[in-house]
Amino acid sequence: YAQYGAPDITTFCTILTQQANSEGIRAEVLYAQVMLETGYLQFGGQVEPHQCNFGGLGATDDGAHGATFPDVATGLLAQAQHLKVYASADPLNNPCVDPRFNNAVEAFGRGSAPRVSNLGNGKWATDPKYASKLLSIMNAL
Repeated sequence: YAQYGAPDITTFCTILTQQANSEGIRAEVLYAQVMLETGYLQFGGQVEPHQCNFGGLGATDDGAHGATFPDVATGLLAQAQHLKVYASADPLNNPCVDPRFNNAVEAFGRGSAPRVSNLGNGKWATDPKYASKLLSIMNAL
């Protein structure tokens, strides 16, 4: 990801932490989700690495590839903002870069999943074990 602002994993994780903190999202939640959604940054699903879309924003079970962001920082901020839709009713702290923000607000409402355990069952992903997979990654940290 050097061409997208993160030449190594240390820089990537620093950006991840900064973007999570900037929206009041726990960095370990964002990290776990990035790793789960991307197969530990190996991708291989609908979203391609060049999209800098680490949360599968806009990628759906019907094959849609999802949003594309110009760099790592923007992609991680969009994901942190999308998590904030579910975690809290607080306003965003940064200009909105999440193209799915309003869709999520309309579909689920702000603050509808204040805990990681609430992210499954169709909120973020259709996988019924989604939340437990996130928690497993977080526990491994």
